[in-house]
Amino acid sequence: MGNRRLSRKRLYQVEKLGQKVDLESGPGIRDAIVSATQHRQGQEIITEIAIDLGTSKQDIEAPGTDRHAIGEDSKNAHITQLTVAKFGIITEVRAIVMEAPTGGATDIALEHAASTANGGVDPSGTVITNLGALTAVGQDDSGPYDNNGLANKYLFVCAGENGTNANMDTGKLLIYIHGFAEPADL
Repeated sequence: MGNRRLSRKRLYQVEKLGQKVDLESGPGIRDAIVSATQHRQGQEIITEIAIDLGTSKQDIEAPGTDRHAIGEDSKNAHITQLTVAKFGIITEVRAIVMEAPTGGATDIALEHAASTANGGVDPSGTVITNLGALTAVGQDDSGPYDNNGLANKYLFVCAGENGTNANMDTGKLLIYIHGFAEPADL
């Protein structure tokens, strides 16, 4: 058997899809996650998570209270646990608004918390640097990390300010997690 060349078109199709990753999301947000894929560039692991807060598959509710998780009422709404085994050593979390949020919360933020305490509804987390106030289409914000401080934390989409306790009508986000796998010994 010899080498088989991939055409540019086929290589593009393969890379476009990426490898699916199981986020092990909480039931309060699980059906709002459209896709989760990973790509590799050498030791860098890039995870893309697409979220649709206005999904018809699940009633995604804004909590009406600042810094509470957006998700199905009274259900754990963590997107994923940020483990080194799954995401590598995380150096950046980036969010891009693809559709402006409307409904219960028009100001949303990404937050991380040490646990899914309070049922994952009130994570009492920390806002990821520069990711608050995600409101405008095309808004692209990221939070850099240089100390592996996100290891084993839980990721949430939360209300960025007090709003109304109502279902989300629209809101699409792309979340990118940039991590690095430790190189194997040579």
